[in-house]
Amino acid sequence: MYRLLIVDDEPGIVNGLVQLFQENTQFELDVCKAYSAKEAVEIAKKKKLDILLSDIRMPQKNGLQLIDEITFYWPLCRIIFLSGYSDFDYIHEALRKNVDDYILKTEGVGPIFEAVKQASKKLDEENRRRIQEEKARMHFQIAEPFLKDELVRRVLKGELMRSLRNESRYEDVDFCISIDQPAFLLIGSIDRLEDVTSRGLLESVQRTFDNYLPATIAREQAILGNDLLVWLLQPEEVLLSRFQAAETAIESQWNAVKVYMKGILEQVQNDCELRLGVFVSFGISGNPVSIWDTIRDQYESLRSMLKNRVSAGQNMVMIDLEGSSIDEESLYERSGMRQEDVKSLVIDQIHTYIHEHLSGDISLTSIAEKVHFNPSYLSRFYKQMTGSNLLEYIHTMRLEEAIRLMEHTNLKLNEIAVRVGFDSHSYFTTFFKRKKGISPQEYRNNKTNE
Repeated sequence: MYRLLIVDDEPGIVNGLVQLFQENTQFELDVCKAYSAKEAVEIAKKKKLDILLSDIRMPQKNGLQLIDEITFYWPLCRIIFLSGYSDFDYIHEALRKNVDDYILKTEGVGPIFEAVKQASKKLDEENRRRIQEEKARMHFQIAEPFLKDELVRRVLKGELMRSLRNESRYEDVDFCISIDQPAFLLIGSIDRLEDVTSRGLLESVQRTFDNYLPATIAREQAILGNDLLVWLLQPEEVLLSRFQAAETAIESQWNAVKVYMKGILEQVQNDCELRLGVFVSFGISGNPVSIWDTIRDQYESLRSMLKNRVSAGQNMVMIDLEGSSIDEESLYERSGMRQEDVKSLVIDQIHTYIHEHLSGDISLTSIAEKVHFNPSYLSRFYKQMTGSNLLEYIHTMRLEEAIRLMEHTNLKLNEIAVRVGFDSHSYFTTFFKRKKGISPQEYRNNKTNE
């Protein structure tokens, strides 16, 4: 499933296109929306983007400027421009930036659908190309950096990095991570990997991760034993500055970088499933500022969490050490808890989150963050467990809550729309009429007259 971001400073156009794409059965897209270039950039910092469909003329920052921001975070994102004008200068600059298509709004929705379809095909072709390259590389044995593996292993056992770097054994090792700067610890595992000779598969996961990690994040990596991947990751100043604001504390800045990195991990998990046929789970450390003092404890905690969740039958897990509660983790540590019970517990968590956030963010990404799943896998997991589509469940809950508020409160319809997660009253009306066959006002009038 690809993620499409629609950007226009006219809400009516954005909401209309979102609805049309969601209703078009030929597409399997996670559709997001933004009403400005600034809002689009904020989404790009939090979510993997595959296709950008954007107005080219917008206030403050136009579509051409937006391209540079989006492709900084997601270089493989395909770009499609919409415009109300046939402006040669804009077209020339768009072609120079390798934009996939330039469509006039007056052409209607048909060319837009076709452009998105072609962009999806290009993404498919790129995926197939990477598959072929990976198959070719699998025929070669890559020399293992033994000293780096050993150094990382000793650090994770609690030895001081500064002392180890002074040992003559490691003096010629080109270690990319500075011990004077904060860093993240990331661990990964292939879910239920049983073949003890599968080191080549682990190395393929490493290469996949390297392909997606930007050059602005320094990394060192190791394979521990036959089943565990470890990375030390250190964002460079050029990346940190992108997430910096005058009023933002250093902890918030690092947390924003972590959210961006989770988007990268989502892409790695999806690619490993597509190309290698394996489910990969990740665990990322807490506050990077104190990493060198707490790295052993954080490593042991993350390893235990991943092991418990995989043992419980979960795939494509994504654990944030700071986002996990003691009570939640204690459930997974109970011996004898059946996998089906754990899966039912996750479904209950999903439903509870949706009920508590109807007026806010109940995107696939936010729900996945709550239950520590990959967003794409979460959708399949929910369908497998309940037989229902997660998006349909969300729609049903919004509809039921809207009806309850109309029948039992005096709230205005635009207030009810906000309460159930619609920032556009007209979009709420369209949604309600599609579900019930009449408008919200007609429904309320009918109930009043009963």
